[in-house]
Amino acid sequence: MTAIPHAPHQRLNLDARIAVHVQAWSKIREGKSCPQEHCPFVTISRQFGCEGAALAQVLVDLLNERCRPTIPWVAYDHELIDRVAKELHLSRAVVESLDGQRRTEMSELFDAILNRKVDEAVVYRKLAEVARALALHGHAVLVGRGTSLITQDLKNGLHIRLVAPLEWRAFKLSETRHLSQAEALQAAIEGEKQRDRFIKTFFIHDPAYEFHPDLTLDNSRFNLLQLAEIVFTALSVRFGETLVSA
Repeated sequence: MTAIPHAPHQRLNLDARIAVHVQAWSKIREGKSCPQEHCPFVTISRQFGCEGAALAQVLVDLLNERCRPTIPWVAYDHELIDRVAKELHLSRAVVESLDGQRRTEMSELFDAILNRKVDEAVVYRKLAEVARALALHGHAVLVGRGTSLITQDLKNGLHIRLVAPLEWRAFKLSETRHLSQAEALQAAIEGEKQRDRFIKTFFIHDPAYEFHPDLTLDNSRFNLLQLAEIVFTALSVRFGETLVSA
């Protein structure tokens, strides 16, 4: 099988990236590559102001450099997931690359956990379908948008939660958004409230389906490379040789 180049892959535009992966997923369905259940994925949920998207990219670079997988790892932050979901040809390609049974199981799950009483739920369901399909295929690092909740039942996932003291998160926001410390503190507080509202709006509250991360990491205690090393070690322990051979 021809390996997909690693560094150039990261520079592909979104359409080309999805096309490359759909082609690889098709080979998996035809039995010409590793089984999908052996291809792990990672989700990163975080308190507002933590470096989830940045960690995702550092982790992906580390995984692709060390493991040299046939299907490269890709980071999908919330903006990228949103875009895939909104572009019909991309979202259709991702979801339809699953077999019929998995699409049925996904539909049944979303019927059970998503709140269909709000108008926006139709839009979010499409986004959730894309995110879950990416997780099922593996070699994806998904950031935000409730991806931890909609994938936590899958056995091939590792779920990370990033936390940090409010003052640290406000300081980071002041740096990245060029805000005063007071403005950044208010942004951190309001951002966390918005995320809470997001979860309460789109998900049916069920104590049996509350999110329990595999690892909770303090973003203020480690730099991004150290955090990526910790997650890489956890992936290696959880998935062993399949992490390298996939």
